Order: sequence, then structure tokens, then C-alpha cells
Amino acid sequence: MSWRLVRKGARVAPARPQIFLHIGAMKTGTTFLQQLMVANKDHLAEAGFLFPGARWNEQDRAVRDVLGITRRDPPMRALCEGMWDKVASEMLSFDGQASIFSMEFLSFANRKQAARVVSSLDDAEVHVVLTVRDAAGALPAQWQTHSRNGGTLSWPAFAGGVRRGSRFGRLGGLAGGKGAHVFQMGQGVPRMLSAWGAAVPSERLHVVTVPPSGSDPALLWERFATAIGVDPTVCSVAAGTRNSSLGQPSADLIRRINARLGRLPPSEYQPTLKAQLATRILAGRSSIEAGPTLDMATRTFAVAWNRRVRAAIERSGAHVVGDLVDLPVEPPAPSAHSDTDTQWGTLRDPEPEEVLAAAVTARDGLTALIDKRTKRLSRLGGVADQNARAGREIADLLRPSDPWRDASDPVDAAVTELTSLVRVAIDLQHRVISAKKDAP
Repeated sequence: MSWRLVRKGARVAPARPQIFLHIGAMKTGTTFLQQLMVANKDHLAEAGFLFPGARWNEQDRAVRDVLGITRRDPPMRALCEGMWDKVASEMLSFDGQASIFSMEFLSFANRKQAARVVSSLDDAEVHVVLTVRDAAGALPAQWQTHSRNGGTLSWPAFAGGVRRGSRFGRLGGLAGGKGAHVFQMGQGVPRMLSAWGAAVPSERLHVVTVPPSGSDPALLWERFATAIGVDPTVCSVAAGTRNSSLGQPSADLIRRINARLGRLPPSEYQPTLKAQLATRILAGRSSIEAGPTLDMATRTFAVAWNRRVRAAIERSGAHVVGDLVDLPVEPPAPSAHSDTDTQWGTLRDPEPEEVLAAAVTARDGLTALIDKRTKRLSRLGGVADQNARAGREIADLLRPSDPWRDASDPVDAAVTELTSLVRVAIDLQHRVISAKKDAP
């Protein structure tokens, strides 16, 4: 790297713009790192580092734009069009130490797409940072994300598909179905290293291992900061927060609602189901809900996957920050004093009572959301018409604390009612957006 000297003994910005692309992978502390950098954006700037965009969602939209993710969703495409060029121009014109771009959808890129991204930054020295995590933790986290992004697979079906797909290499997504495809897109570190390693030299490819569960969050930031060359003390770690997670009952409830709704474009799904139902309403139950358990077969898969990931990292020649020991390659030994299912758990669906408890929380939250959007529509001069009134009538029917108890299938009854409320909430959101456009 060549450095530009402005006075004797002073080392300032590199002669070429330096850009670090944090590409993921998913479920590797990306939200924590992104929110930490957003909260400390001014401190990073004082240290000579740019975190581009007026808001982080500009980075999100830039990736959707450059990878063409929005083709089938016209409203989302309109929001994202031209955003990559805007953010890239901001980074290329920055004359400080480096720019830091972080959006995990970059990990979805194939070789051609990765090359296009890097070539669009051709005037810069581009580095790629990949965070990786033990598959035993990433796999259930990926299922929870699958559920909150429109997925319909149960936890046992998802995990079983991932295991089946792992036996067939590149064809695993077909052999294991949707679960294998989702996991390999989100956690396919060998594919990611191959795609991005072809776009940048190995000395500009950095792998950061995620510390084991229960570690101080500051350790992940310290490792990431080391990879990008910033003093970790520049940022206050207390400002970062972890991605809001869902317990298994809540995630299972959402995937059941997804199945009833059918496939929705992100512009419809995200404002109501992801941002509201999952993140604002149900995520608060995570402290009282258990996560999905892994059986011995899935734990065995996880260590086999870690072995594959470690081998790919070593082949890539990437600069490793952290320790590959954080990706265990030996299965835990079962105790001789307990049977395997008791010690390691089983792949199971949540009990109906657990799903119904989450459904009550969902009902109350959706009722409040419908009321809020109805009032907002009225303030904008829109008409809270028959659909909105029907939504409130449905909500009123759901007021009892145990509304589905007498149904022949209480969970099915709950999902039916909640799906109706979601549809009303989505319709109101459309009407709010339309009223805003028509407002003088």
C-alpha cells in the first residue's frame, strides 16, 4: 500500500481510496457491528474512517441495487435504483484513511457479481471482510431468519433439509430443498471465499471468526476493528445491539402465517411482518421462549460443515483475525449416563400451548398496529373504509384472553385469525402510502 505524505513524518490517507466491504456472512453478528458503527459514525469520522450513507439503509438499498435483488418488486426497485452508484461515489471521493461498507447480502454474490462490484470501485484498493460462525449456532439462527423473511419450513424440516443437501455438494440445494438452499446461501463460506477471492488478492481477503456464544460482544468488535485497521477504542461497544431474535414458538407462528399468506414482495412483507410482527411485537418474547434444539445428527453435521469451512479458509490464503478453534471440528462426546435424546435434544416443533401463547401476543400487537395505521390514515385525509372497520371488528372478536380454546384445532384457528389481521394491516399500509403521495 502506498501512502501519501503531507508533511515530514506524517502518515495520512493512502494514495488510493481504501474500501473495506464487510460482506457477511449472515447470522455472524453483522447487525451488532452495523449498529455499533452507525452509533459511532462521528467517532469513526474523527479517526479518518467513513461509514457511508446518511442512514444504514442506504447501504442495504445499494446492495439490492448492484446485485439486482429488486427486479420483481417495482416499489422496492424504485427505492434502490441508483443507490449503489451514489454510495460508491461517496466512498471513492473520501480522502481519509478508509471507508467501511457493511451489508451481508453481498455474501450472496456469485463470481460475476463480485467482480462487477469490485470493478465499480476500480479506483480504490478494495478489501473484503467475511465474518464466520460455528454452524451449530448459525444453523438455528438461519432458520429463525428464514421464518421472519417469509419462510414456511418448520425447524425439523429445515434442519433435515440442510443435512440432506450437504451430501450433494453444489447440487445440495436441490437435494435438500428450500432449507438446504437457504443455509448454503447464508452460510456457504466456501462459495463466498471462491467468489470474492477471485475478485481481490488474498492479502485483501480477511476472515474474522465470531467468538463462542456467551463471549463479551466487545471481542467481536475488537477482531473486526483489527481487520479494518481502526483502533477498537474509537467506538463505544455499549452503543451496539444484537439482532433481535425470536424464540422457536414465535418463529414457528410466523412461518405458519407465511404459509397462509403466500409469497409477498419485500415491499409488502417487510413493513408489517418483519419490522412489526417479528421485530417489534414477538421479539420481546425471546427471553421467555426456548430456541430450537439440535439433535445428534444435526450437531454432527455442524462440525462436518465447520471442517469444510476451515479447509476453505486455509485454501483461500485469507488473513484470519480470531481463531479457527472457534469453528469446532470434533463432535461433543455423549455422556455414558444418559441417552442421546435426553442429553442432546431432538428436532421438534414447539408445543401447541407455546404457539398459542405467542399468538396472544401477536394478536394484541397487530390490533394496536391496525389502530395506529387507521388513525394515521385518517390524519392524512384517507378513508378508514370497510377493510379497516372489518379489521377492528376482527380485533374485537379476539379480545378474550383465550380466544381459540374451543376450536377443534386451536393453533389453526389462531393462525387463521392472525393472517386476517396481517392482511388488514398490509392493506392499511398501502392506503397510508397512497394518501401520503396524494397529500398537498
